[in-house]
This record gives sequence, structure tokens and C-alpha cells, in this order.
Amino acid sequence: MCGIAGIVGRGWQLEQLKSMVSIQRHRGPDATGTYTDDAAGVGLGHNRLSIIDLSRAGQQPMANRAGTARVVFNGEIYNYLELRRELNDYPYQSHTDTEVILAAYERWGESCVEHFIGMFAFALWDDRRQLLFCARDRLGIKPFHYAWHNGCFLFSSEIKAILAAGFPAQPNMQSWTDYLVHGLYDHSTETFFSGVHSLSPGHTLKLENGQESIRCYWDLPNLSSETVALTDDEAAAQFLDLLTDSVRLRLRSDVPLGVNLSGGLDSASLMVIVDSLLPDHSELKTFTAVFGDPNYDECDFASRVPGHSHWSRHLQQLDETAVWDLALEALHHQEAPYGGIATLAYHHLHRLAHDSDVTVLLEGQGVDEMLAGYNYFRPYHYLDMLEQGRWQALRCELAACEAVGDWELKAMRQLRSGNGLNVYQDGTSHLQAHCVLPDVRKLACHRPQFPQPFKDHLNNALYRDLRYTKLPRVLRMNDRLSMAFSRELREPYLDHRLVEFAFRLPGHQKIRAGQGKFLLRSAMAGRLPDSVAAAKKRAVVTPQREWLRTFLRPQVEEIIHSRSFVERELFDVKKVQSTYTKFCAGEGENAFFVWQWVNTELWWRMFIDQRIAVP
Repeated sequence: MCGIAGIVGRGWQLEQLKSMVSIQRHRGPDATGTYTDDAAGVGLGHNRLSIIDLSRAGQQPMANRAGTARVVFNGEIYNYLELRRELNDYPYQSHTDTEVILAAYERWGESCVEHFIGMFAFALWDDRRQLLFCARDRLGIKPFHYAWHNGCFLFSSEIKAILAAGFPAQPNMQSWTDYLVHGLYDHSTETFFSGVHSLSPGHTLKLENGQESIRCYWDLPNLSSETVALTDDEAAAQFLDLLTDSVRLRLRSDVPLGVNLSGGLDSASLMVIVDSLLPDHSELKTFTAVFGDPNYDECDFASRVPGHSHWSRHLQQLDETAVWDLALEALHHQEAPYGGIATLAYHHLHRLAHDSDVTVLLEGQGVDEMLAGYNYFRPYHYLDMLEQGRWQALRCELAACEAVGDWELKAMRQLRSGNGLNVYQDGTSHLQAHCVLPDVRKLACHRPQFPQPFKDHLNNALYRDLRYTKLPRVLRMNDRLSMAFSRELREPYLDHRLVEFAFRLPGHQKIRAGQGKFLLRSAMAGRLPDSVAAAKKRAVVTPQREWLRTFLRPQVEEIIHSRSFVERELFDVKKVQSTYTKFCAGEGENAFFVWQWVNTELWWRMFIDQRIAVP
């Protein structure tokens, strides 16, 4: 896990590359390195966080033995040992996974990425072919940003490195209006900075003769187009086998590992599998974010997860008095709007991991987008059953539910009419678009439409969340909050083999009796207490609503009454103020739109006005 940066073109200065490397030092504090080829106009930079082979042999930019290729790499190739055995004719000089990328490129060329199991973003300069070959992992766990400036191609792990090279910071108004009106962010190759792009997950970028070309190398709909017919037991067994192998690979490390443990099914299941793969009496540190509020704290829930290894539990409480300073610190790292109190809690949690000398953390992200963990997926599944003529199965499903809300029936009618749903993960409305000025709303008059490549509504909704809407922004937030403290975050559920399998399964093995993640619950039967395995998804996991109405009200009031907020000409300020007054009086349950206002103004002050000092 590291930071990468580079410039390709003519007329750039070495100080630009050094500035890019310097500003990303938090991503890799163990070593820095640069490589330049003046004749080719190429510069590569790297910040190293040592995880595999801690010796100097692992430093980057790393060259092959012939010196004809050099790579800068961020992430992990988890199956590097297997690939190293397969590519045993390569003259290895280290024990790193980085060098396996060079070996794989020599053997397979640009198709090398198809052999990797991992999370990665890398750039490889091929001197013989005079081209730059860049790649991003299938799910987009690791970031890759790029821009053109003064005829030069710039790339980096974080946007601030591109800005440090002299690229002007300007807002991308289309991205901002999509966010403010539709609640969408990180849903395309556009970023919140005009002219700065993000390489799509599962894609490669080749730069040759000053021209870029982009190729998709992982097409999930094509790979998972055919539904598999398995019994519940067979499906659960295959899922568990794939997950166990995914975790096994992600336990490879030359530095201490830990687990981010919430009270949820996903992290509890992950913990059980980690525990089963560790030798008896192993020591493992777990980290849980708490708020000092029994309505939201999950420490008791997390304590019910069984294990035979010795667990050292570490709790990090987020105090409301620290939120504002932490919000500014997090924004500097996030470079874009983020989720609010939940993100701040996990940002804070990784500070504790850093102080506890745990460099690598495993986390249970991605299950909801594979196995329909959120409430709003249910109408899609019910509509599939209705359109497939599975009347009896639908009646049984609805009868098994504790309750079917009016919103679900309304959502089914809305979906049948061809209109999509735009609700929060708990099914509630989370936007107040009327607070955005009409001229701004015009830029987002049409909600972006996403591909629907699958035959059923449920898989299309899951694919939308996995590829375009929910997971991309969560992965961006997770990358930034962990790397702010030089911690590596591994996501075992996002092994592409597991994702492909999950998308081949029928809907009834994802949602059963009104509950999502049926397959995971089935796989964990007998391995987790019923109180954990059968627990419902918690719709609200932080006190964000309460804090924005009380402790954080002075800061919110300062923002929405400030001169700069008015002069942005983004919001109808009177409607914002009126809506916030009603919210504080108890109207509405979702606080997302309030955090939108906060995110927007603070981002503008920090990156455009440059009125906020970097924490």
C-alpha cells in the first residue's frame, strides 16, 4: 500500500514531481523514490508503506533486471506467491509482489492484469515500446487519478498531488450538481475538480505517442451472465470456500494485522473466518468505533463473536466536541464530499490502529452490494418474482416478512413504470433539491442513467450500487481515511471471484423472508450465534441526525448564514435556512442533506478559496 505519482511529456520540472511525492507522504512514510528519463520525458514517483519484503529490495520505482521497464505500484497482489511459482524463469531480485507485476508484464504484456487477485493501481513505463501502461483493480479499491496539464500527462493516487504539480483547482460543476440534486458522487470518471479524472475500475490506460487509450479488462455482466442452479446448502458451501480462500490470501503480510470489527454480520463473519485460519492462541487486535451512546454503539454486539485466538479489543470513541476539527482534517484527505459522522468515526479509528502499531487491517466491505443487504433492494426482488409469474413464491415471501411497508409497494409501482428509485440505504428520502438554485438544478435536469445488463431487476440494482453509485464512494472514503494514517485496508469480500459467483446466484438466495444477505447467513449457520447471524441490518449506525440538530448546530448555522455560502450561488439560502430550522425542530429523519451543505461549503473554502489551512 503506497502512493504513486508521475508525469509524462515535455517541459515539466523535477520540482513538480518532487512536490507530488512530498504531498502524498502519508500514504507511504517508509521510503520515497523517483525515476526520471529526460530523453523520454518520463518521471515516476513513489511513497512506500512496507508490507511485503521490508528490505530495501522492495523500494520503488522498481526496474526489471534489464532496466527496460519500471513500475510504481499501490496495493497488493495477493496471489503473488502462486504467480511467482508460475513465472519461475524470471530473475527475481526481491520477495515482493511488486516484482511479480514486472515478471507478469514480461510474460503476458498488457493482459497481465487478468492474472492478478488483488487491489492495485500501478503505472509501468516500458522503455522498449516507449509507452506508459496503467491499470486499476477490478472493483476500484485503489485509486488512480489523472489529468492533462501544459501538454503533460499527470497521474497520482490522490488529487492533491496533481494540484501540487501546478494543475489549477477548479470545481467541476456537473459533478457538484449531480451530488446536490441527485445525491450521486464517485459515479463516473469525473471528479469534483474540473479536468481531473479517475480511471474506471477494471480498466487499463495506455499512453503512447501522447495519446491515451483505455480498455476494459473485467466485464462483470459478461462473466456472470448465466445463473447457477445450486441448492441453498451447495451455494452456501461454495460461497464459504471462496471467502475462506480470499481471507487466506489477505492474511499474507510481513507486518502486524488487525480487523475492523463492528457489530454487523459482515465483519463478524469475516472475524470468524480469520480466527479459523490463525494458529491456536494467536494474538489479534480488533478495532471498533463507538459514540458513547447505547443507541448506536456496537461493542456489546461485537463481543458476541466467538473465537479461539486471543483477541485484544480496542475501542475508539468519537466525541461530538472533536467532530468539527476532525471534519476539516478528513476533508483534506478525502478531497471530495464524504458520508459524515460514520466516515469521521472510521477516520478516527485508524488513528488508533496507527498508535497500536497495526499496519494492515481487514474489513467487511461489499456484502450489501453483492447480497442485497439494504432495504431498498427488496422491491426489485419482489418485482422480479411478479414479472416471472412466480406468484406462489411471492406470496410465501411476503407472508414470511414481518411487515411490507407502503413504500415498498409504491416502489414496485414506480419501478414497473420505468422510473428508478433514489432513496437512502434505509429506504428514506435524503435529498432537498428544492434548496438548490434553479439555474444550478438545470445542469442536473436529467439524472444519470446506469447500464442494466442483467436479465433481472435485482442484479441490475446490485450492479448499479457495486459499479457506479454506492461502493465507489465508500471505497474512495475508506482508502483516504486509512491512508491518512498509513494503514493498509484489505477487503476480502471484494475478491473478484467471490463477486462473480454472487452475481450468478438467483435472487431468492440473496433475499429470503424480507432479509438480505441470506447466503452469508446460511454459510455462517452454526459458526455465529443466532443473535448475530439473524440480526437485521441496522438502518442508522451513527448519531449524525441528533448531533446536527444539537452539538453541531452552531457550526452549521455559521455555514448557512455565511457570506461565502450566499455568494457561491449554489443554494437558495432562505430555503436552506428554513429547511434547517424545520429539521432542528424534529422534521424528517435523514440528515444527509444537511451534511451536503456542510461538505460543499467546506470543500470550496479549502480547495478553491484556500481559506482553510491544511490540518
